Amino acid sequence: MKATTARHALPVLALVLAGMTLTACGPETDGASSSGTSAAAGSDTSSGTSTSGTSTPASRSTAQNQGSGRSDGADGGPQTCTAAHLKVSTENLDTGAGTTHFQLLFQNTGSSPCTLTGFPGVSFHGGDGTQIGNAAARDNSTPVTTVTLLSNGHAVSDVTAPDGQSGFSAEQCHLKDVSFVGVYAPGSKDLIDVPWKAQECSGTSIHALKTGPVHSVR
Repeated sequence: MKATTARHALPVLALVLAGMTLTACGPETDGASSSGTSAAAGSDTSSGTSTSGTSTPASRSTAQNQGSGRSDGADGGPQTCTAAHLKVSTENLDTGAGTTHFQLLFQNTGSSPCTLTGFPGVSFHGGDGTQIGNAAARDNSTPVTTVTLLSNGHAVSDVTAPDGQSGFSAEQCHLKDVSFVGVYAPGSKDLIDVPWKAQECSGTSIHALKTGPVHSVR
């Protein structure tokens, strides 16, 4: 009986050992497959995270800069002046020979330096805010430069407009009462109202209002 039991036990033991071997191999194969899938997913996730991680903040930063009218200066220099830190007034009014000359004076009311480059947007407006006539055309006789305004610093833009009807016919000019000059600082989308009490041409067939680029005070 003992010998018979031992003989029968050997095949059983062999089957058990074979099962254990198969069981040990199973997790390794699954583990490799799982690791491979996980690595692929990790690569996709990493790629997706990396893409969104770089582009999304950059887009957001760009949107903020555009919305505020500010942008980082070159090499970490001063930023573009915003409407929130600019005071605009009219100065040096001079009328003669059918033309009105004046300057838009930009003052930096902020505590940090800022820069202005290029042409402001300029147009006449009535008391209800409606634009009168065409917006100012650009006068390129003055070269474009970047002007840095220190705190409380100033820069100007030269503007010309017809003196009343000037040399235009009544039909072309069609005089209207103006309440203010609407000014967009270079690089800004925020309108600044500057008081202006006069009659100006409203006819859209003429482009007599002109503005030069911002430059330093001479």
